[in-house]
Amino acid sequence: MTVRATRAADRAETAPPDFAPEHPAPVDHPHADASYSGRPDSLPAAMLDGDPATGWSNGFLKQATALLPAFEGARAEDWVSVDHGRTRGFDRADVSFTVDATHSLPTAIEVAVWDGREWRAVRDMAIDWATASDTPTVITFGTVRGSRVRLTMTSRHPGEAKGALRISRLELPAV
Repeated sequence: MTVRATRAADRAETAPPDFAPEHPAPVDHPHADASYSGRPDSLPAAMLDGDPATGWSNGFLKQATALLPAFEGARAEDWVSVDHGRTRGFDRADVSFTVDATHSLPTAIEVAVWDGREWRAVRDMAIDWATASDTPTVITFGTVRGSRVRLTMTSRHPGEAKGALRISRLELPAV
C-alpha cells in the first residue's frame, strides 16, 4: 500500500470572535460589604455615601403568607466591612447608628483589620457610645495597618423587632 503525503490546507482566514471578560468590573474603593442586608434599599454602600437618609441595615420584615407566619426578628450578630484597596493605618472608626422603634445600638462591637492574610482583632479598643440617633459612636484602638476593617456587632435584642441594626454613616479616617 502506498501512502501519499497531502498538502496542508491553507490557514484559516476567519477572524476570531471577540470575547468579553467573564468577571465583574473592578471594585471602586472604598468598597463596603456586610454579612447580611435586610432589604434591597439598605445595602452596605449606603453607609459610605454621605447621605444620612440612607444606610445599611440588617432589619427584615416578611409579611405573613397562607403557609408562613410574619417574621420581623433581629439577627443575633452581623458584620460590616470596608475595603480601601490598599494598606493604610487605622486607629478609629466613627459609626452612626440609627436608634428608633426597629433599630437599636448593638450590645457589643468587635473590630478587626485585614493584614493581607487574615483578620486580626484590634488592641486597646474603647467605645464612646453615641447618646442620640445617627450621631457618631466613636471606637478608638491602637494604630494598626491593613487594607480592610470589619465591625462585628451583636444585637441588643436578638429575635425581636426592635433589635435590628442600622448604620447611616461609617468613617474610617486614615492615620
